[in-house]
Amino acid sequence: MDDPTRRFRRISAGLLVALLLGGGAVVSERPVVADSVDDARRQVNEMADRLEAAEEEVDRLSEELRVAEDDKARLDIEIAEAEANIAEMETEVGGLQAQMSDLAVQAFVGGGRGGSLTGLLTPGAGPNEAVQRQYLTEMALNVGSANTDQLDALISDLADKKERLERDRASAEELAARIADNQKEADDKIAKYTALKAKAERELGDALVKERARRAAAAAAAARAQANALAASRASGTSSGTSNGTSSGTTTRPRFDPSSIPASSSRGAIAVAAARSQIGVKYVKYAAVENEGFDCSGLTMWAWQKAGVSLPHQSRRQFASSPRIPVEYVEPGDLIFFYDPITHVGLYVGDGMMIDAPGVGRVVRLTAVNWNKVVGVTRPG
Repeated sequence: MDDPTRRFRRISAGLLVALLLGGGAVVSERPVVADSVDDARRQVNEMADRLEAAEEEVDRLSEELRVAEDDKARLDIEIAEAEANIAEMETEVGGLQAQMSDLAVQAFVGGGRGGSLTGLLTPGAGPNEAVQRQYLTEMALNVGSANTDQLDALISDLADKKERLERDRASAEELAARIADNQKEADDKIAKYTALKAKAERELGDALVKERARRAAAAAAAARAQANALAASRASGTSSGTSNGTSSGTTTRPRFDPSSIPASSSRGAIAVAAARSQIGVKYVKYAAVENEGFDCSGLTMWAWQKAGVSLPHQSRRQFASSPRIPVEYVEPGDLIFFYDPITHVGLYVGDGMMIDAPGVGRVVRLTAVNWNKVVGVTRPG
């Protein structure tokens, strides 16, 4: 059986471009049969689909790893702080125990309160020695009674903190193991994506570039139409999507007070301008360095930092740190979050478009919002 790839290679690049882009007639030294043309078109479409799926998977894995590593770093800090706190508490417990011991000795030796114990120790001072010693013990304990509850509470709190510390240590070990697995999976996916992209560019060339450009233009038009529909739904109380703003049909949503939505400000425009200035800068994991590299949350953090607003360097924490906005009220500068759990964030610029740092092997870009995958919108300032 003839390999489809080999059949494709027999078709000239000029024929592909012309057929896929609606170009004029192509002169060929030999006739091209219809099934070969269809096969070439199908190969380009399939490769574009595979690249899109691979890019999305790599981006998701990279951000999942970023989140896990960030969680591990914060957990390590909490463990170190807990260890230091426990050490201080143990010292305090030891001090209180020593203090109570000293008070008991003083009561026993010095006669306790009012010197009454001295009399108890003299011959014939009481009915018998056992009664004398029992009374002495009670007096000695009473001298330190003001600290007894404090010591008990401290010991109980210390035990709780030690138990919580052990749970955190176990969680840290599990998280470290998961990070190692995620890193291996991400590295494997990145290697496969890189090889697939190189193969596609080598074998399909301009035809694939043009097909992806066509798809991007179509996505931009669809995103613009959806953005217009979302804006129009503000007054009617209806939405062209579900509760999270996805485009699965028109639904009626509960009304709310628009005055409760934080007003957009000039800071949003500053953040947008900052993000635009970085279009074309390469994606770099964990980075947020002007003109050098960004990951997705690093770009949004940096852009809003230019507007005077501080954000954490992680997509999920960014989502939790700012007021949430109904998707119909999205404005330039707002942050748009994707997937559940959240693994991507972009900066909305209006007209259905956003700026983001998409992932490994790519650069900061202006791209259409995929409203189907939006899970939330926030307004940092």
